[in-house]
Amino acid sequence: MSRKCDVLVIGGGMAGLTCALSLPKELDVVLLSKTALPCGSTYLAQGGMAAAVSAEDSVEVHLQDTIRAGSGLVDVDVAGTIISEGPNLVKRLADWGIELEGGEGGSKSLGIEGGHSVRRVLHHKDRTGWFLSDRLAELCRQQESGIEILESAFAINLITASREAPDALPGGSDRCLGAYVLIDGEVHTFLSGETVLATGGAGKVYRYTSNDDTSTGDGIAMAYRAGLPIRNMELFQFHPTCLFHPERRNFLVTEALRGDGARLLNLDGDRFMTRYAPERLELAPRDIVARAIDNEMKERSHDHVLLDCSSLGETFLRDHYPQVTEGVVELGIIPWEEPIPVVPAAHYSVGGVAARPDGATGMLGLRAIGETSCTGFHGANRLGSNSLLEAGVAGMLCAESLSRDRLRATGASVRDWYFGRAEPLTENILVDHAWASLRSVMWDYVGIVRTDKRLHRALRLVDVISWEAEQDYWELLPQVELLELRNLSTVCRIIIESALKRRESRGLHYNRDVPDPLPSPRDTIIRKGR
Repeated sequence: MSRKCDVLVIGGGMAGLTCALSLPKELDVVLLSKTALPCGSTYLAQGGMAAAVSAEDSVEVHLQDTIRAGSGLVDVDVAGTIISEGPNLVKRLADWGIELEGGEGGSKSLGIEGGHSVRRVLHHKDRTGWFLSDRLAELCRQQESGIEILESAFAINLITASREAPDALPGGSDRCLGAYVLIDGEVHTFLSGETVLATGGAGKVYRYTSNDDTSTGDGIAMAYRAGLPIRNMELFQFHPTCLFHPERRNFLVTEALRGDGARLLNLDGDRFMTRYAPERLELAPRDIVARAIDNEMKERSHDHVLLDCSSLGETFLRDHYPQVTEGVVELGIIPWEEPIPVVPAAHYSVGGVAARPDGATGMLGLRAIGETSCTGFHGANRLGSNSLLEAGVAGMLCAESLSRDRLRATGASVRDWYFGRAEPLTENILVDHAWASLRSVMWDYVGIVRTDKRLHRALRLVDVISWEAEQDYWELLPQVELLELRNLSTVCRIIIESALKRRESRGLHYNRDVPDPLPSPRDTIIRKGR
């Protein structure tokens, strides 16, 4: 089946939903989500969205906090653009009927997280992401939105003129024409004037992650295969406090708790942040806190540390942090009486497809927004709660840019998907074992602290799995698990190659063999075949 549209949005998180809702109603817009909405990392986000909306704050102060956290790699112009649009995003959400606590401008109802110098985090208790995802998805579903939503729709590959329609553009130039999409076991051809990648990050490359199972780097891998530059993928943020429990491996314990006074302890009961960041303690930037926890665990041969929230009391915890409180109480942990066991976990892909704040990439007809992209906003370390800000602002700016400069679908003839002699997968153990192996390699060798030896060993191991995944792609009928494995292995390789190229330690990338930062930092660029 072939379907034509004006704009194809791939991804149902905050970036994709905000973009789709902000586009002119007269456009034919199709939004694809590989699972049912609401979904993804936005849905799981607890802490909130940073924006300079109070009298005690300003765009300049927010910008300086972002630059300080970004360890010398922040693109100041990009950061200034995104941060200055924060109040407009808050107003846009309010106009849609989505009001967050703190949006009225009073600092008392705003939260504060590590790296922020003032309270500026808007939230909905500790369920901000769920609240935003649910309301945005509901608005997109309304008939008057004019948006066609297709769920359980997995984008396999981008369709580009150079590969699928070489005569569509003159002079050897290239353009994105849409995507091949797997729906109910069949591959459909979606042709569009503009394609927007908003597929989120790649946290599932690691054994411990706060991300949903769907965070498999699909958009990043598709863009890489299409020849686009991927920037700074070695900069992967680990959230310091994910619940350490066999029944809830990706349950995040929000950083906002530390903003309200929760303390980190090792298993001996010592408040260890006094040794690593004596001035900011638990509110130091995430890279510092995560490395401190990692070091405490390794020095003492412990597999987790503790987050002591007991001083906050039962009433405060239930009122302000119902999701965390209910989640741990269900497991028998009483947070006002005993500390919560926590461990760092892969949380956010700072790197991604090289793009501008409005999502524009190096390929005509293709945009990348949200966690799929790398605009230079976060630099070498993301400031907490800047991710939802970037996702929402990028969605708005992308829609505004498309409204002005939108390309129209070409009349090029594009071939439909050809299955050839592909056969069905008969042994799921092939996928399960490869997935587990990838995640173990990444956690053990490409984690919070790295060395050259570990990275080279990881590359050799990942190469084997990646080669096998590519063979399966050509020989077996497409199904989501196989396609995700292919994308995961591609992203793993990009992360490792990027880490080997950065010959310094900076922000989220710490390599014991090159522990010092260089005086003139540069972005790391990985491109297929180069």
